[in-house]
Amino acid sequence: MSENPKNGTPEVGVPGPEDASSEGPDVVRPSRRTVLGVGVLSAVALLGTGALAGPRPARLGAPTGDQDLAAELADHLTDQRTVACALIDGDDVRFAGFGADEHREFEVGSVSKTFTAALVMDAVRRGELELEATVQDVLGASAKGSAIADVTVRELASHTSGIPSLPAPVIAKNLWRTPLHRDPYAGFGAQEIVDLALDATPAGRGSVAYSNHGVALEGQLVARAAGASWPDLLAERVLTPMGLTATHAPITASRLGAKAPTGFTSTGHGSAAWTMDGFAPAGGIRSTTADLVTWVRSMMDGSNPGADGIRPTARQDEKTSVGVNWFTTTLAGGGSAVWHNGETGGFHSFCGFSPEAKRGWVLLSDTADSGTDDLAFRILDGEVAA
Repeated sequence: MSENPKNGTPEVGVPGPEDASSEGPDVVRPSRRTVLGVGVLSAVALLGTGALAGPRPARLGAPTGDQDLAAELADHLTDQRTVACALIDGDDVRFAGFGADEHREFEVGSVSKTFTAALVMDAVRRGELELEATVQDVLGASAKGSAIADVTVRELASHTSGIPSLPAPVIAKNLWRTPLHRDPYAGFGAQEIVDLALDATPAGRGSVAYSNHGVALEGQLVARAAGASWPDLLAERVLTPMGLTATHAPITASRLGAKAPTGFTSTGHGSAAWTMDGFAPAGGIRSTTADLVTWVRSMMDGSNPGADGIRPTARQDEKTSVGVNWFTTTLAGGGSAVWHNGETGGFHSFCGFSPEAKRGWVLLSDTADSGTDDLAFRILDGEVAA
C-alpha cells in the first residue's frame, strides 16, 4: 500500500496546517475534534494534575475477521489499539478487526449527527417539520426576542447558524473536567440545550462553522416537533425499524451497562464514557461496525430516512460541502465521498461512502486519534486497494 497521505484540518471550518510533503487526496474535512473541541481551553488546568505524564504507547490488538483485509490495514493503524472496520464493495462486505469483531460496541461521536439527520428528514416526510422552519416556529413564544429566533433547521443542519459550538457554561465546566478525562457535556439536559441556545449570540451566520450546540438544538427541535424525547424518537423511528439492535443513546452514565467499553485519549490515558445528556443528538450514540454497515448501506441504496438530505446546501470550501448533517467531499480521483467522522474523549469513528464507486467504509476505534481518516478517504477513492 502507498504511504500515508497528508492530514486535513484539525476542526471543521477551522483552518489548520497540512503536511505538504505527503501524497494523497487533497481534501478538507473535520477530524478528531468534531465532538471534543475543548482541549485547548483546558491546557492551563492540566498543569500540576499529572494528566500529561506517563503516556502509554498504543499496541494494536490481534487481527480478527478477514485476515487479508486486516493485513492490508495493519500498517495504517500503528497508533490505534482496538479497532473494528468494514469495507463495503458493491454487494460484498468484508469485516476486519484488531482486538474486536464487528459486534464490539464503541462510542461513535459525531457520527450520531447522521442519525439526527435521519430523524429530521423523516419528520419532514411526515409533515411535522420543514427544513425552513425557524427556531421560533418550533418553540413558539419562548423564542420570541432571541437572536436565533429566525435561525432555520436547515442552517442548524448545515452548520451555518452562527451558534457557537460550545456554550460558555460548558466551557467553564471543562476547565476541570477535560484534564480528568470526563464527559464535558454531562449535566446539560434537553431543556438546557434549548435555553442556552436562545441566549446565544450568532457569529458568522451563513458561513460553515462546525457547531455541536447547533446540531444538539436541531435534535431537540425535531423531538419537540414530533412530541417525544430525542432518544425515544431515535429508537422508535430509526433504530427499531432498521433492526439496529446494538445501537443506542444512553444519555446519562447511569444508564450505561457495567461492562460498557471505555476508550483512550491519543496519549494513552483512559477516558470516561461520554453519554452527553442533552447534547446527545450531536454525539451521544454507541454502536457497532455491523450496525453501521447497515446504516451506510441504507444510505447507499436510498432506504435510509436521511438519504434525501445528503444534497449539499452550503459550501465549506472548494472541495467540501454540507447538506443535512452529511459532508460531501470531492476526491482526487474525480469521485466524491459522502461522510461523517466523530470523536469523543476515548473513541474515533468514520462512516462514509462513494456513490460513484459504490464503495463504503466504516471504522471504529477505541483511541481518540483521527489518523485513520486519511485511510478512509483513500479507500473510498480507490487509492488503497483494500
